[in-house]
Amino acid sequence: MTETPTSGTIYVSEDQKRAALDAALRSNTFARADQIKSFLKYVCEMEIAGRGHELTEYLIGVEALGRPSNYSPGDDSAVRNRAFALRKKLQEFYEHELTDSPIRIELNKGSYCPHFIENSSEQKSNGNGALAAHASSPLLPVSFSPEIAAPLMEVADAPEKKKFRQGFLGGIIFTSLIAMLLYTLSGTKQIATTPAHSIAPILTEVWGPILNLGADVLVCVANQPSLSVHPQPSVLPPSSDTILPFHDPGARPLPRELYDWYSTKYPMPSNQELTLTLTTNANYWGDALAAMTALKTMLSAGSVPQLFPEKVVTVPTLRRRNVILFGAPEYSPAIAHFLGKCPLTVNYLDAVFSSEPGKPQTRLYAVRRDPKSRPVQTYGLITVLPSESSTNQQHRTVIFSGVNSAGTQAAAEFFTSPEHLTELKKQMKKNGHEGFPHAYQVVVRSETDDSILLNFHYETYRAISIPAGH
Repeated sequence: MTETPTSGTIYVSEDQKRAALDAALRSNTFARADQIKSFLKYVCEMEIAGRGHELTEYLIGVEALGRPSNYSPGDDSAVRNRAFALRKKLQEFYEHELTDSPIRIELNKGSYCPHFIENSSEQKSNGNGALAAHASSPLLPVSFSPEIAAPLMEVADAPEKKKFRQGFLGGIIFTSLIAMLLYTLSGTKQIATTPAHSIAPILTEVWGPILNLGADVLVCVANQPSLSVHPQPSVLPPSSDTILPFHDPGARPLPRELYDWYSTKYPMPSNQELTLTLTTNANYWGDALAAMTALKTMLSAGSVPQLFPEKVVTVPTLRRRNVILFGAPEYSPAIAHFLGKCPLTVNYLDAVFSSEPGKPQTRLYAVRRDPKSRPVQTYGLITVLPSESSTNQQHRTVIFSGVNSAGTQAAAEFFTSPEHLTELKKQMKKNGHEGFPHAYQVVVRSETDDSILLNFHYETYRAISIPAGH
């Protein structure tokens, strides 16, 4: 079928589309991202063949990412997360490597069908054009159903996104994202009173009591301390009809050397006064994506997760209940408490270490960086334990940690993937374990582009001996 341009539509030929695809696949930006390239190649070739409307999450998972024919998108979020990574890669490619490309490939949020857009000067100068609108909008993965994805997009387009981008020295501030996660739980009780959705048996076996219908599960995302930059509020003379702006007594003027550095990242008016504030409301991006991945699995099973920032939870409140933790020991007292008793632990931005009693720590799996010092290979750590003070394995504690937050995300994706869990079970059986031990740890190797997860693989596991009377 021949494509015919309509009035007001810019026609992009098949040759132009293939040239744009070839340029992306051969680029340095996509050089190490094999799964992302496979994703891009598959969806673009389907669109060029006039079959873009046929693209589904299942087809991409099986045909592009090599998932088995019994792959279930509801149990494995690989396609959604790769779509997010692909959008980020395309944006980076056209902004930094091929800025003058005549044709650009776009993958809009909420869709798997790519669009080939002519990069004309008219479009570049048109602030209302689709290309400009896409470039200015933040990238968010579609991790839940369309009903839940809609409010995510509404929040993403809100005016507060400018403040959202002002994170500084050590994390992305997204209290708003935590609010979105809480929003997804608003219908949990209704879900829990209906028959559980179809869940792969291996997930039920591995997650145990956490996925029981109506199970009460406490989910905690760690809050790392971060320094946040904000404009200095103007102080107006008080009057009966004037409300003074909020002033943080803990804020400090931003030092000049940091101001100069900050302004290269986020241009500011030369006379703008900035303040530096210590906050504990931050979450790393990978930690939050890991939480969303786990929440989706729990909601599908009909369990009742309660989500809290870890800073409002103490270790004693985690006893005798089902618990899931996200973060690393450096900024999570609860995770430090549990991993301190385990054979493996994590030093953030460094490595996975062995931590045997009476012996010095041994560096086992270290982060690998590219020439620009960006992490390109890192590790996630899954820890499964009987909850403290529980009897007869009634409750379970699961910890998702990592050498960086992309490692935490890789750990959560691994633990929600029936395919990978089946392989893990086979590995354990080779070592004499019939089923999964009551307590164990799994190391997951991940390929990343800085903080963006690209691929992940099983590395090793350790069974943990539980002392009598635990």
